[in-house]
Amino acid sequence: MEKKKNGIQSIDVGFSILSVLVHSAAPLPLKTISAQSGLSPSKIHSYLTSFINLGVVEQNLTTGFYSLGPTCLKLGLGYLDQVNILTSSQPVMLELAQEIGQTVFLGVWGNRGPTIVNRVDGPYSQTIFDLRIGSVLPLLTSALGKNFAAHLPLSFIEPFIVEEIEKQGSLNGKPVALSEVYNMLDNIRANGISTSRGQLLSDFTSLSVPIFDFSSTIYAGITIMGKIDVFDDRLDSKPAKLLKEAGRKLSELGGWTAKSK
Repeated sequence: MEKKKNGIQSIDVGFSILSVLVHSAAPLPLKTISAQSGLSPSKIHSYLTSFINLGVVEQNLTTGFYSLGPTCLKLGLGYLDQVNILTSSQPVMLELAQEIGQTVFLGVWGNRGPTIVNRVDGPYSQTIFDLRIGSVLPLLTSALGKNFAAHLPLSFIEPFIVEEIEKQGSLNGKPVALSEVYNMLDNIRANGISTSRGQLLSDFTSLSVPIFDFSSTIYAGITIMGKIDVFDDRLDSKPAKLLKEAGRKLSELGGWTAKSK
């Protein structure tokens, strides 16, 4: 683990106070901020006064409670302008591919549907010629596609689902109704992860999780794929847990928080 460098203690203290406000869904009184930060009210008050002068914190004149100010929004938007999912996801994908040993894909919604934009092979990856950067995947038979189908607004995604059903005529060799698809998508949302076992490629299975932005809108997905006989695709498996952690990490880089849900 990389050792933290020495910094300015007062800045560390100030951000510990801001962290309390960040994780609160409502303005807080001084007493609560003190209890959650472990700092004395008198010490906190000095920091809050400076933060208010900078617009980082606001104080309600009626209740006296404190909340984040407009400067925080400017800082956040400035950060989001600089976030590049291809760049920010690369180290996460590399770590995941090494840890699991299989191929990791990053996908976004392109002009023709779920599109692979990055790929990292692990030490035990099998050759997958059918899936390369630029490949467009189906909605209902790929783990990445199911992710987007589950998390994009129904008003947007339903025409694509209907079109795919009409083209394929069946799912897993059986006629499929929209109600069945919606039940599948409900389960994906409930589990926070999608799977595709032998549907996209007969010998391969995959798991995929969404990457959300600050408004809890899906803007990418990260997927692991491996051979059915070697890759553990159970929803409670180690690969599934690590994949969920990776998705959460990348979502947080995009501004998502648990409060965004």
